[in-house]
Amino acid sequence: MIYRSPKYCQDFRCIAGDCRDSCCKGWEIDIDSDTAEYYAGVGGEFGKRLRDNIRGGCFVLTEDERCPFLNRQGLCDIYTELGEENLCRICSDHPRYFEWFGSVKEGGIGLCCEASAALILSRPFTLCEREVPDEDAAGNYDEELFNLLIRAREEMFAVLQNEDIPLNEALCDVLDIAADAQSCIDMPSDEPPTCSDTEAALQDIFRCLSELEPIDENWKPYISKCAEKLGCAAECSREHEPYLRRIALYLIFRYLMKSVYDGEVLGYAKFAAVSVIVISMLYRCSPAENGCCSFTDCADIAKNYSKETEYCEENMAELLERFRTEPFFAIDSLKLLLPRSL
Repeated sequence: MIYRSPKYCQDFRCIAGDCRDSCCKGWEIDIDSDTAEYYAGVGGEFGKRLRDNIRGGCFVLTEDERCPFLNRQGLCDIYTELGEENLCRICSDHPRYFEWFGSVKEGGIGLCCEASAALILSRPFTLCEREVPDEDAAGNYDEELFNLLIRAREEMFAVLQNEDIPLNEALCDVLDIAADAQSCIDMPSDEPPTCSDTEAALQDIFRCLSELEPIDENWKPYISKCAEKLGCAAECSREHEPYLRRIALYLIFRYLMKSVYDGEVLGYAKFAAVSVIVISMLYRCSPAENGCCSFTDCADIAKNYSKETEYCEENMAELLERFRTEPFFAIDSLKLLLPRSL
């Protein structure tokens, strides 16, 4: 089996106690059946502690929503007591993600992690391949559709990686490539009417985000506060374009091939374009508060956006649905917004 992933993944290391936004806080942590069976047989005081803190296949979070095994040094007691190999699967894998397509496995590291966000924004997007043992595929898919999507994704990569093409134009090309691929899958769906008022469209997008179910209680106040500043946002910094280009590449790599199973080619392309628009505007709103938007600020903003959208299944499903119906998410509306936002 071929395993394909961005080259920067090889340099990912969990920063554990140095992380300012631990994945062991605020998330429901599911325990896979094999690990649950192992935990049930652990003896002694630590085994009792394990069983006392597991309910319904999940760890019971503390009152401040910490994993009960996250100690005050920001380290995992299961890791130190039982070893890395005995972490549950979600803890062992995160922030890694994987997709299987027959003899091909693809994977990477997710933007919602502080350490991986820094790698994604700072490193060029280059894919590498290696042989790995065969693993079970996720499901059956159409080989012809798979090849069509691979070609479409390669076209998208080419325009996004060509720095002679302004990012707003490259993303317009990405939307056109996706629309063409979508039309090959089924009858072209009716696009919602275009919203030609870019100011109103941008406000509507931010309103839409504020209506999603928040993961972090600070998200809604933050996104609403930024929405108030859209009209007086700072000029787009040339330093930010490489970060935004790499975010677009990350999203296209991570999501486009999922459409071999669900047919959401255009939806995933829109998600990449909308994400770049929103993150760019959040970068531009930050100087209004503190006078600058450093690399660390940019990585944190991208991480928080990722956490509230792609790391909530319900929110992603809601966005994909709205992409089909809301005028401010129409292809032509986004094409008008891109040069306004970048």
